[in-house]
Amino acid sequence: MDEARSRGVAVIALTGKKGGGLRDKADLTIIVPSDDTPRIQEAHITIGHIICHLVEREMFRESN
Repeated sequence: MDEARSRGVAVIALTGKKGGGLRDKADLTIIVPSDDTPRIQEAHITIGHIICHLVEREMFRESN
């Protein structure tokens, strides 16, 4: 994270519970408010799929 920031790269963190130490270090923190690790991981997988879908939609949008 520190290396990315030193290179001017935006940092997005996926966390659980209350965000932990990453909460204040990332440019954007997506927090799954749970203490249950498997549920947090499942939510992170879903969030990753949503982000991929949005990026693909933006990158490969047909011009009409």
